[in-house]
This record gives sequence, C-alpha cells and structure tokens, in this order.
Amino acid sequence: MSYFWVNLGAHLLISLLLLIVFLWATKNTRQNRWRHGFLFLLPVVLMVVLLVQLWLFSVPRVLDTTTVLRSTYKVKSGTIEKVSYFKDHIEIDGEYYYVNPFEFELEEGEDVVIKYTPYAHYAYSVKVTETEDQAAK
Repeated sequence: MSYFWVNLGAHLLISLLLLIVFLWATKNTRQNRWRHGFLFLLPVVLMVVLLVQLWLFSVPRVLDTTTVLRSTYKVKSGTIEKVSYFKDHIEIDGEYYYVNPFEFELEEGEDVVIKYTPYAHYAYSVKVTETEDQAAK
C-alpha cells in the first residue's frame, strides 16, 4: 500500500508546484514584467494544466484515502484486455486500473479478481484465477 501513498504524495507535490508557478506568473502579469507580450497568457495555460492535474490525478487519490484507511475496496473480476508498456495500469472491460508495477506481473488474457479503490481505480490486490483450460493442464 506504500505505492498508493507515494503516488498520492507525488501528485499532491506536482499540484503544489503548479500552483506556486501559477501564482508567480500571475504576479508577473499584474506587474507587467514580461519581456515578451505573449507570456501574459501563461497564467491561463498554467491554470488549465493545474485543473487537469487536480481533476485526473490528485482529487481522486485524495478521495480514495478513506477507502484505503478503512480497507473497504470494490471487487471486480474479468479478463485483462491490455497491459500498459510500463506495466503501471491494466484494462479490464474497458476500464483502466492502476497497479504497482513492482508487485504484480500480469499478462494480457489472464482472468483476475481485482480489489480497487472507487475513484482512482488503484488496485490493492490482483489475484489470477484459474480458467478451465488451465485447470485441465
């Protein structure tokens, strides 16, 4: 579970750094310090990047902290359709689940039962189940 906490901390740190750079750019824009005229749009671009970072990464992980602390995960079973290049997320039934690439060795086509958090879809445990073909061998 330490992978979840490190991931949460990293995304919160990225969000904080984006906020600091946004505030710095806003201050420079208000004081008219930019040498190039197009840089007055920098705060707008930074705010869009910050909002996307918060919406996709930071907020779902913060909402999942209660799930992790209580150990009340959702459960789903299915076949792995796709494993990412870095093996940090898998796709089951069209939904992506983030997994610890150092803990799980998963391959496409495996039947799995997965326990995951509801908002960020972080996989707490992934158990490979035997299919009839594997049981016959």
